[in-house]
Amino acid sequence: MSFRLTLIVLNIVALGVIAGVIVWRVVSLKRNQETTPANQTPFLDDDGLEGRRLERALGWSLVFVLIIAVSLPVYFLLEPTRQVQAEDGFLERSVGQGAVLFAGQASPEYNSEVSLLCANCHGVEGEGGAAPFVLQPELDICLVEQNQGNPDVPECLPKQVSWAAPPLNTALLRFDREQVTQIVNYGRPGTPMPAWGVISGKGVLNEQSIDDLVNYLESIQISSKEATAISKEAVNEYRAGGADLVTQTQEALDTAAEALTEAQADRTTTPATLEELQVEVDVATAQLEAASAYADEVEELSEGAILFRLNCARCHTKGWSYYDPTNLAVPPLPPQGSGAYGPNLRDGSTRLQFPGEAGEQEQFSWVALGVPENQQYGVRGISSGRMPHFARQLTDDQITKIVEYERNL
Repeated sequence: MSFRLTLIVLNIVALGVIAGVIVWRVVSLKRNQETTPANQTPFLDDDGLEGRRLERALGWSLVFVLIIAVSLPVYFLLEPTRQVQAEDGFLERSVGQGAVLFAGQASPEYNSEVSLLCANCHGVEGEGGAAPFVLQPELDICLVEQNQGNPDVPECLPKQVSWAAPPLNTALLRFDREQVTQIVNYGRPGTPMPAWGVISGKGVLNEQSIDDLVNYLESIQISSKEATAISKEAVNEYRAGGADLVTQTQEALDTAAEALTEAQADRTTTPATLEELQVEVDVATAQLEAASAYADEVEELSEGAILFRLNCARCHTKGWSYYDPTNLAVPPLPPQGSGAYGPNLRDGSTRLQFPGEAGEQEQFSWVALGVPENQQYGVRGISSGRMPHFARQLTDDQITKIVEYERNL
């Protein structure tokens, strides 16, 4: 007999035994019926049941009925707010986690194991700041191997600059939440802003952590009214900045010249030291000349030109984010609006994109409000969803002046 057949026979025998036991138990119970159940216990008669015992049971029943009658309406009244409170609590915790991620060493939420040090560049309150960045040489002569890293060819040496990091307490006035999330995920290639999202293949933050960070940024946004007031004041500060820069470089030159004079009067000063001090005076003189030229340039700028520099140039002018007229080692700045992260706006480009008076109005709408991603703007423009829009940060008059400036570049 095979193993399979043996198992079948054993199963049939087992089922037969079980069926036989069940039949025997049923038949035996019917033959031996009990007149009185074995587990019946004598209890109180009707008079005993309808006394204090019954009253006590009914009293407790009334108490529980009252509890249910009160608790059910209260539950139905409070239930709609429970989900809202849960969502608010989750958002509050998310904002707190985002604050820790954003924090720098000067932030109260700083955690050395978790914080990404965003505040070190963008300011403790997200008001803007600066980030160190190294510019790599781009000239053709730097393709020659012997020029690379050669101190005798300073044009081919990396340059340390201070990159202006934008304020983030107005980011959601310029971008929608999806755009901000995209920037945090993928960063800004070619800038100090790294990609933080795992989705980018370069970052360390999962989707929830990115949401935490964006929720925190949303929590620190200033109002549109405050932002427009700041933008108005920024124009005056920019104008004054040129004169302030001249004052600072003049003080630096005076200090360097004084040190050189003292060294020349000291007979113990070595020629090498004198040479070094002379170089410092020469550099300070060149910086003062550059600062004076910059101040004269700023003095002649229109309000639209200044507003363009403050709000648009970081994308539409290569090098503007780290431009410093006194940093003589940095490559010279190209013409304003000549393009970088954003397209070239010079030589009538905007007039071709937005022709005529109707185009001027459409350009105003594009700068102020924009259009959704992959939608047309102007004659042949297709929105990428990366252009910030300024209706909530600048006044209509300021946007009009920016448009006028761009159309005359």
